[in-house]
Amino acid sequence: MSGISGSIPGGGGPEGPSPHRMRITNMEALSQGLDTEKLVQANLQAAAIPLEQMEQHQADLESKALIWRQVQKKLDNFLNTSGHLNLKQNFNAFKSVLPPHAAFSVSPGPGASLGSYSVSVESLAKPGVQVSSGFPDKDQTSVLNIPPDGAFSHASITFLIGNHLVGGTLHTVRLSRDTGFTMENLAQTINNANIGLHAMVMRTGAPDAPYSLSISSTKNGVNFRVMEQEGLDFSFNDVQKGSVARLLVNGVRVQSDSNDVVDAIPGSVIHLRQPTGPVPTTVSIVHNMKTIKTNISAFVKSYNDLIDYIDKETRLNPASGQGGPLMGAYSVVDLRNRLGMALTRALPDKVHGKFRTLADVGISFQRNGRLSLDQGKFDKALSSDYEAVVHLMTGEGETPGVAAALHDILTEFANPASGPIAGEVADINAQEQVNVRQMTRKQDELAALKEQLEDKYSGLQTLLGGLNAKQAYVSQQIARGVI
Repeated sequence: MSGISGSIPGGGGPEGPSPHRMRITNMEALSQGLDTEKLVQANLQAAAIPLEQMEQHQADLESKALIWRQVQKKLDNFLNTSGHLNLKQNFNAFKSVLPPHAAFSVSPGPGASLGSYSVSVESLAKPGVQVSSGFPDKDQTSVLNIPPDGAFSHASITFLIGNHLVGGTLHTVRLSRDTGFTMENLAQTINNANIGLHAMVMRTGAPDAPYSLSISSTKNGVNFRVMEQEGLDFSFNDVQKGSVARLLVNGVRVQSDSNDVVDAIPGSVIHLRQPTGPVPTTVSIVHNMKTIKTNISAFVKSYNDLIDYIDKETRLNPASGQGGPLMGAYSVVDLRNRLGMALTRALPDKVHGKFRTLADVGISFQRNGRLSLDQGKFDKALSSDYEAVVHLMTGEGETPGVAAALHDILTEFANPASGPIAGEVADINAQEQVNVRQMTRKQDELAALKEQLEDKYSGLQTLLGGLNAKQAYVSQQIARGVI
């Protein structure tokens, strides 16, 4: 035993140490406490180093997946903007040019026809409208002209829908206890009948009879009148005759049930507001250059945003000497190469038009790999030969234009199921799942190791407790002079 030496007590004389007497040295060593908790933690920290490395790897994977998702997002945006330029109908953007305060407006559609049109509006489309005599309230007093007679109380009103008895149709609306007998009940019953009339109670403010029933045809140009009343005693006045819209377009007479006249100007809608009088108004349908310019600017910007982000994530860090997370990634290299080839390609001679490359219309590559838009040059190209710009972007026949070919490449890369970028994200997700399983196993191993260490050091503490008890006994024996 460390700190104790000698032989069995009582073997020697009183003077001088007996060769058989036990010597006690460093007795304090037996009573020193042992911090087993610190020992357990120290062992666990050493064993947890691989887990910390796995956790850092997981964080790196999550960061890289986020970067690829950002690439996907910017790629989707570029795909969207290229989709505004890859088809001929994308360039069918038109606008109307009218004098200020014109009596109508024009909304050209994608199939509008360029040109100037002379328009004069003779009349607007209107519904027929009639208003009844007044009534004291709308929801309290019965409209019946006789007192209600229990279950047999009823009333009816018959309308002729149309201008003449021959060619018009008769419709009868009935009131009963089920419908109710107030002014509002009468209006609701007419509406529920679906006979082509719309009724509402309006406040006219007339003394003693401030409420009237206003009835209008649901279609413009349709007139009607009340033919018969039973149990009611209203009089009706014509407020507005139903009429259709009438106008002249380039001298051709046009009639419409609606004030939104479709295709009188091919591919456009004329919105009538008031008659023009005998003097016609000239409206021009022209290309909406602003829409095309906006689409081109968005195209250039979204490409530059994509390239800027890729450059940022592939750039070499001069301080650490390490490349960005995407450095060397084949998907990125392939994407940049194919986009560059598509944006610099020249159209074959079989495609009509004087513009062969994007640079011909003011869209060119800079030394830093970004696109630059010369707005003045592009405006001049549009003004001088609109169709040639369309052919450059969309192509002709089976030959794709620049934007059309580019759109196909972007569609391939941005495909959320089979695209290369989606594949990169899927690969990282798979690595994350494997790493999570490894971390779970390592955490289980550490938990088991902790139990083993605690059991081991618990036994050591028990052993030390026994040694401390022996130390106390020896100290007592020394004090008594036995040892």
